This record gives sequence, structure tokens and C-alpha cells, in this order.
Amino acid sequence: MRIEFLLEEYSMKVFLENLLPRILPENIKLNEHYFLRSHEGKSDLKKSIPHKIRAFNNLNIPVGIVILQDQDSNDCILLKKELQSLCEPKCNNLKYLIRIVCRELESWYLGDMDTLQMAYPKFNSKKYKNKAKFRNPDNLNSYDEIKRIIPLFQKVEGARIISPIITIENNKSTSFGQFVNGLSIFIQNNF
Repeated sequence: MRIEFLLEEYSMKVFLENLLPRILPENIKLNEHYFLRSHEGKSDLKKSIPHKIRAFNNLNIPVGIVILQDQDSNDCILLKKELQSLCEPKCNNLKYLIRIVCRELESWYLGDMDTLQMAYPKFNSKKYKNKAKFRNPDNLNSYDEIKRIIPLFQKVEGARIISPIITIENNKSTSFGQFVNGLSIFIQNNF
């Protein structure tokens, strides 16, 4: 079995390179059993889905597809339906999982303020983590917020240093929890 992760952007790939080995079974290895395919934004991802599905259908092994895209200002339900419409008519026997990152990947980081402090030692998590504004990071313009509270933050470098240490179980981002739980169920049911 092979799992293909179709990702909106490179920073998601960097983030998942370190996160997935922590949540997938040990026998599922990067570039052997699963592959991370980053794209140049939403439109590039959406254009590539039908082509990639066609190619995956021609492989002689079972393939599962995981699509991960930022919500940004879109309606989450409509966005998911749009992505499903790109998959359903062409997937044949391919299994797929679509997860929408509520607002942006940085929401997942803001869901774990203590990890942000470990990654950026000059950042004081106590100053922010109990503020009402940060109780539901999925509702924030997370990239703007993280740049405001951690001016040195850069997308790719942030993904690289946060992903190995982010807390999986107690993250305040509902969307992060949905991704982790959905992926676990997807793996259990299909592999």
C-alpha cells in the first residue's frame, strides 16, 4: 500500500516530514510507503488532482490519497466539496481523505503555545496562551498573528523547527486534531 499526500505548499511538506513519523505506525516509512507532494498554492494543487489520480489508478498497488489544503477565507464545507468533486468521479478504487487546515497551517502552531516558546525561546507563551483571542486558533488570521507575536517567524523554517516538538494530544486547534484523528482512522481502515 502507498499513501500520496497532496499538499498546498512546501511548508506543509516540511511540517509533515517531521510530524508523520510521530503519528504513523513505525512500519510506514517516508518515500517508501508514503510520499509528500507539495504544490505552488491552491490552484496548482487543484489542477494537479485529476492528473495525479489518473496516474495513481494505473499503479499496480493500492494507493490512498490524503489532500491537505488551507481554508484561508473560504467556506470550509464548500471547499471540501470542491475537492471531493475533483476526486470522486476519477478515484475508482482509490481511497482518499480530505482535510482542510482551518485558516492556515500556522493555526496548528498557535494551538500549542508552549511549543512555540520551545522553538522561539524569546517568545513568552504565558503572555498569550490564556488570552481569549488565542483559545480557538482556528478562528485567527494565524499567519498575521504569529508574525505579530514572533516577528522572526518564517513559514518554512517555522515548519522545520516546530514539527518535531509540537504536542499532538493537547493542541487547541480543532483542525489539527481532526487531521491527526482522521489520518489515524484512514490508515487503520485502509492499510
